Amino acid sequence: MQKVFAYMEEHAMIHAGDKVIAGVSGGADSMCLLFVLLDYRRLLPFSLTVAHVEHGVRGQESIGDARFVEKICREHKIDYRLVSCQVVEIAKREKLSVEEAGRRARYEAFERIREEMGADKIAVAHNQDDQAETVLFQIARGSGLRGAGGIRPQSRYGELRLSPVRGNMIRPLLCLSRAEIEAYLRGRSQTWRTDATNSGLDYARNRIRHQILPVFEKEINSASRAHIAALAQELQHVQAYMEQETENSQE
Repeated sequence: MQKVFAYMEEHAMIHAGDKVIAGVSGGADSMCLLFVLLDYRRLLPFSLTVAHVEHGVRGQESIGDARFVEKICREHKIDYRLVSCQVVEIAKREKLSVEEAGRRARYEAFERIREEMGADKIAVAHNQDDQAETVLFQIARGSGLRGAGGIRPQSRYGELRLSPVRGNMIRPLLCLSRAEIEAYLRGRSQTWRTDATNSGLDYARNRIRHQILPVFEKEINSASRAHIAALAQELQHVQAYMEQETENSQE
């Protein structure tokens, strides 16, 4: 995974001696993240802890995900932390969609573990496909330059998508497509868990993933996802430049 290593080094994501929390659901993206970090640790010494959030949504399948991740961690002698929550109840209480409640629960759990351990970074498994989906989602909602820049390689907790600043949330796989991720895992003969809710059309992001982007790729350009992700990166650079110039003019 030299491509990912180069991307991590370009953005100075991990330094020697860092304590890193990796969010691992058991799906293909997060399993790729885990093994990339294990491989990278051979080049750069840092400690690694896996955090798994069990949402209490999919019954035995969800419990199976947690056990799968725990087994992998045990085999590779990785510190494992399990956080269980009831996302449906959280969604009702806070008047959120189940999708948004789950996202918040995950990141809040990761941040709690980071603070408890005094860890430096939280690694999550967003990839190039997620980037394309996020950009289209933000544009459709009426976002400006900031939102159209999509997901940042690094951000601070609480600024998960929109901030251009460097912080403790890192995304090493933003340079990879989902196809590359699955090919990498197959090359290692590594299985992963599949969340059935990701294939449904209940959530806006799923509709973008399964209905809109496939049309783009089939009828407009087969590299649509990669091109949208590349545009997001350019917009991030533009925004960072504008903010730096604004700051300089105020000095």
